[in-house]
Amino acid sequence: MSRSADEKAALVVRTAGLTAALGAFVMISTAVFTITDTMGIHNVIVGAITAFVASVQAYRTDEQGSFSIAFPVVLAVLGIWIAIAPRLLFDVQRELVLGINGVSGVLIVILSLAGVYGTVQTSNATATSA
Repeated sequence: MSRSADEKAALVVRTAGLTAALGAFVMISTAVFTITDTMGIHNVIVGAITAFVASVQAYRTDEQGSFSIAFPVVLAVLGIWIAIAPRLLFDVQRELVLGINGVSGVLIVILSLAGVYGTVQTSNATATSA
């Protein structure tokens, strides 16, 4: 890969890493902020899935040089779900839970869209340098 492609791949790896950290935050928010009942279980499961998918994306991009747009798209969908699930599915009224999920979900979507951009740019840079 050229230097330009390496820099663009670094964008993908960094956004995936931050997304994994946000997924872990959503997961542990259940214990830290005492989110109970099905909403707590939801946050643990969806947070773990988000952290896992983002970690796999970072690994595949950094170690294997494999660029897939599927990972950031899945993460964007998970981010949207994290943001809307408290109101849509669980009818949560607690402002703290709405804030945690809303902000985390929006940040995951933004980072995932940056990951899509980086993946497309890296794929283009790799194709033109080959």
